[in-house]
Amino acid sequence: MALHGCVDPRARMAQWLRALRYDGLLMFSTLGPGNLAELASLYDRLRWPPPMAPLVDMHDLGDMLVEVGFADPVMDQETLTLTWASARALLDELRTLGGNVDPRRHPGLRTGRWRARLEDELAAALSGADGRLSLSIELVYGHAVKLARPPVGPATSISLEAMRSMVRKPR
Repeated sequence: MALHGCVDPRARMAQWLRALRYDGLLMFSTLGPGNLAELASLYDRLRWPPPMAPLVDMHDLGDMLVEVGFADPVMDQETLTLTWASARALLDELRTLGGNVDPRRHPGLRTGRWRARLEDELAAALSGADGRLSLSIELVYGHAVKLARPPVGPATSISLEAMRSMVRKPR
């Protein structure tokens, strides 16, 4: 559940492939591009830098798995709606998810005045009929396997001795 914090998910997947033994199963989860959509929309409306780095679509993650050498990727996603009693509680919990790794993020510290405005804007934009604030969390799940043998490339060479030993093997 940390792939969303990687600058280069493809490189991380290649590390997983190297670490996994043949016939091994990779299972992972990450955040998807629909994550915190309401917060992103609010920041966009206020013309603030993005609240988080862009996240990778599950179909693209599946393609990346194949590109690095995994086989038979299966991807799925679900969207959860979480609620909080206050904007302060919402922000305190979001902070536990980690920092904003987006290079376009605000470059410095924010003021207490900015935080108060953010809390007011969140309360106005995200409050439901029950007064609780809600945000969507998109979770992406994936699994794939590392094949027993690496896939054959465009050219394969086998020594004559290796071919003889294959023919001589009893079945």
